[in-house]
Amino acid sequence: MDMHVQFVSFFTVQSGEGSVRQARLEQTVTASEYAGSALESFLHEEFRKMLKRKADRNPTSHKSATKVGQFIVEDGYELGSNPNYAMLENLRQAASAEALEKAAVRLADAYAGTNSARGGILMLVQLTVTEWSSQPFVLAAKCDFEDHIVTVGSSEGELLRQVNRAISTKGMKAVQFPHMPQEGMIEPWEVKIHQASHASYFEDFLPYVGYPETKREAAAVAVIESAREAVLSEFEDDSEERIAEEKVLEAWANTEERTLQNRWDEEQVREVSRPILDRNPEVKLKLKLDHMKIEGLLEDFGERLHIARKDDRYVIVLEGEAFSFDKEASPVEFLQPDDMAAVFERILAKAPFDSGQ
Repeated sequence: MDMHVQFVSFFTVQSGEGSVRQARLEQTVTASEYAGSALESFLHEEFRKMLKRKADRNPTSHKSATKVGQFIVEDGYELGSNPNYAMLENLRQAASAEALEKAAVRLADAYAGTNSARGGILMLVQLTVTEWSSQPFVLAAKCDFEDHIVTVGSSEGELLRQVNRAISTKGMKAVQFPHMPQEGMIEPWEVKIHQASHASYFEDFLPYVGYPETKREAAAVAVIESAREAVLSEFEDDSEERIAEEKVLEAWANTEERTLQNRWDEEQVREVSRPILDRNPEVKLKLKLDHMKIEGLLEDFGERLHIARKDDRYVIVLEGEAFSFDKEASPVEFLQPDDMAAVFERILAKAPFDSGQ
């Protein structure tokens, strides 16, 4: 990656009166000062990692270390009306060290003013990657202080030397603006953040940035919308039946623990599932039969997971090729399974309402 650092402003974030933190500008380094320096050998590869770090628009959880945020604007307003965007864009467009410092001070003060800010070094970087884009990028990188560091002394007779405060690139947190979903594709509405500790450093720092749903939340919305479309298509618009069904669906969508609805046959369920799985093949399927919990994937339904009914009881059949058991030993591990026909014969022979005890 042909990466060129134009400017880096260094700030020390430290405690002021009470719990207030302050950001003090230490130095702004230009491209000529940065190139070939010890700073370049210490930081250049870290900046490269930040730019190449991948982030899902729909993370696996809200605690994902790396995620993509989107600038929030009111309806009818342009992107420039977002104060977080304006703050980062001023830094990105700075054409001189003086202009960059002016924009950097505002940004550093905003960071130091958040409740989650900790002491350390804040680096505000403007750089370009010519093979990707002619537009500059901004990085806000944060290193925490490491206390009580001992190093090997550099002078004769001084074997060990204690450093009261040092910084390390380990666990470095970073904001990248703009986000680049793919090489050469710039998305000015998005910003990428990385917080290795899962703390809310940059959510607090960028309050006018929103974050998309997690994969699980997005899948849940897709399921509900698909169900609404499939169910309501059976009724005429504004009919009493449709209005009644909408109320039933709304109640269902807002219920934490749902029960079997007994509305669709297996083929209808699979038909509604197809567009959901096209968007995200990893959609989970979790269900509970009495006290027994089962977890699989939505794509397993009808293929490796089957649901049947026998009188007033339900039967779930799971298909697979290999078993594994948890650490708690069980006699079941020694089982030589019966033929499936024999098992179903026993199930079918049970009397209605038989609890199995």
